[in-house]
Amino acid sequence: MSEYIAALSSNVRSRFFIDGEWVQSHSDARHVLISPATEEPFMSVPLADSVDVERAVAAARRAFDSGPWPKMSGAERSVYLKRLTEEIRQRLPLLAQLWTEQVGAPITFANGLLPAGITRFEFFASLAESYEFEDRRPTRRGHARVRREPVGVAALIAPWNATFPIVSHKIAAALAAGCTVVVKSPLESPLDALIIAECAAAAGLPPGALNVITAGRDEGAQLVQSRDVDKISFTGSVATGQWIARTAAERLARVTLELGGKSAAVLLDDVDLPSALAALTPFTMPFSGQICFAQTRILVPKARHDEVVDAYAAIIAKLKVGDPHDADTRIGPLLNAVQRDRVRGYIERGMEEGARLVLGGTGNGGFKKGYFVEPTVFSQVSSPMTIAQQEIFGAVVSILPYDGIDDAVRIANDTPYGLSGSVYGRDVEQAYALASRMRAGHIGINGVELAANVPFGGFKLSGVGREGGREGLEAFLETRAVLMPAAA
Repeated sequence: MSEYIAALSSNVRSRFFIDGEWVQSHSDARHVLISPATEEPFMSVPLADSVDVERAVAAARRAFDSGPWPKMSGAERSVYLKRLTEEIRQRLPLLAQLWTEQVGAPITFANGLLPAGITRFEFFASLAESYEFEDRRPTRRGHARVRREPVGVAALIAPWNATFPIVSHKIAAALAAGCTVVVKSPLESPLDALIIAECAAAAGLPPGALNVITAGRDEGAQLVQSRDVDKISFTGSVATGQWIARTAAERLARVTLELGGKSAAVLLDDVDLPSALAALTPFTMPFSGQICFAQTRILVPKARHDEVVDAYAAIIAKLKVGDPHDADTRIGPLLNAVQRDRVRGYIERGMEEGARLVLGGTGNGGFKKGYFVEPTVFSQVSSPMTIAQQEIFGAVVSILPYDGIDDAVRIANDTPYGLSGSVYGRDVEQAYALASRMRAGHIGINGVELAANVPFGGFKLSGVGREGGREGLEAFLETRAVLMPAAA
């Protein structure tokens, strides 16, 4: 057992958090966690069955219908959220190591992105305190009291790749709104949400406000189908998101879906290449490309295509591939053998369809163990190619030439996705004009940034709704209007 796993409490290692208590799972089923770097098991965790799902939903339902949490003012909830934030802050070093241990995220990447989870809790704690949950509007007969109230019980389903930052977005917004929640942790990275539950207990959250279980696909489906769940917030694959949308539509449950991406980074004619690549490159293959907003398509003017290819490939060739716990490592392993083979298949397809392999390929970087694939760069990619259309979720970047601004916009928008993107150029207003034509929900100018006060989400197959900012809070609210007579 590693020192990071040994540092966990017995509750986090062996129980679920339901109705304010640490409880044993109903079944004896367990899931074994495998290190992506060594292919060796390092611990096992309990799995929820249908009874556990029912217990968690029932606890959240009682807490919403009868408990104090939804009845509190935003300012009162803010006090709890601030205490919760401080408890989490104390555990950030452990959470970073667990991100690396569970799914192979390079430790430097984990340390860099992990604070985004804290800033999200801080933002929603502050917003709960200041948000106007009620306003009054004049009417012909008197006035209307328009109140924004918590939607109810929220099912929060997080992915394995960036569990802590993503589940922080969901938990912080839902609790700030006054919802009670059930978190379904992913099998691959189950520990993050359980640590947040431990922090919630220390912060004194009322029983049932936050419930956390670890479960597989069938139990996740049960959670989505439960008529006691009013809202579903899901981050994950398009196929699962589509099923959730159809299932929720049958009873008109509210949904927020953050799905895949195939983001374009557009370099303009006037771009200062060294500064642009310094800002862009860390976001082209973050966590070996296993991040939804990875800028995996680089669009370049035809006249500068070869210059960009040479400069970008030279940077990627210097990235250290190896042990994710090593602070110098920039490219670690992929999650598992299935993910590795999937990425290799895309690389082979790119070569078959005529893209030029500039760097990398399907090799494992010389490692005898671990799910490694060399960072790979393709040039002379055309938009219809598979590697330019589908989300690979690996360290594979395509460089596509364009002929003029209109062509750049066409190529940027020529995928089923619309999650993220970026534009680089000396003239920031020209860059903004191009960004305004891109069909994506989150676009950076001369850089990529995650800001807690800014909405994040996508167009097209990249999802429905937004997380972050005021929009992220309002996704967990319903609006009620009560029309009052003039005397009131």
